[in-house]
Amino acid sequence: MATGNWYDTDLYRIFGMLQTSMIILPKELVIAGLRDFFAKDSFYHYVADEWGYPKTVDHTDLPLGSGIGDDVTTRIFIGEAFRQDIQFFPSVIVKNGGMRSVPISMNREWGSYVSENRIYEDGYGNTKTIRIPKAFRFEGINEGTINIEITTRSLRTRDDLAELIYMFFVDIRFSDYKHAGLVVKGVSISSPSEGDDRNNKFYKVTVTLDIRTEWKREIPIDNYIERILFNVTIGNIDSSVPTSPNLTIHSEVSYLDLLLNSGEQNNKK
Repeated sequence: MATGNWYDTDLYRIFGMLQTSMIILPKELVIAGLRDFFAKDSFYHYVADEWGYPKTVDHTDLPLGSGIGDDVTTRIFIGEAFRQDIQFFPSVIVKNGGMRSVPISMNREWGSYVSENRIYEDGYGNTKTIRIPKAFRFEGINEGTINIEITTRSLRTRDDLAELIYMFFVDIRFSDYKHAGLVVKGVSISSPSEGDDRNNKFYKVTVTLDIRTEWKREIPIDNYIERILFNVTIGNIDSSVPTSPNLTIHSEVSYLDLLLNSGEQNNKK
């Protein structure tokens, strides 16, 4: 269920944005998951071309059973929008239905931080692991909807696709999407509708996903507090090698801190 996405902007890196699953990622995860799902089917068989788009070839003189048991053509269009002025049915169009921010706390989890392990080794091969604060972390929740519009030329095809997509998100791939950071809270199917297309009919229905995602941002602590200098000496009491079991931590103190500290001591006297 890989999306193959990348970001051209530098702002995510500059401002420490780790996860911004609001619009792009949920939509791409839904499209990628549906394509993988229907690629396993023999009748509603999805096939991609060499560029990763649905393989919608010219069906002139092709047998009616093309795509069943072969990869000559896709038998279903799954995507965000039509990439060229063609009509291909059945089609499954994925659209974002809007998002909203839902804070998980009033301070957006300010005060939580991320630590990293640093391993120190002395000249005798003894090691010591120290956990050092790395960055402050902000977190929040996004909630919204994704609309999956199904358009077919057959009533049975419309109902088949609606049921398959419904079960796909309710049960079959629920755990996979949760692991990817996208929770599908609920799935609903709209009332079916139809429209005219010259002498034919379009049959439509919309499957709506009620989703919940997260955003995360980390701010390096080095930008806000003084760097702490660690001086580690490691001792081993079971060894005959001379040991030094002391662990000392030296911190840099500014001249302003010394003045403030001396002023507090004078007030106490």
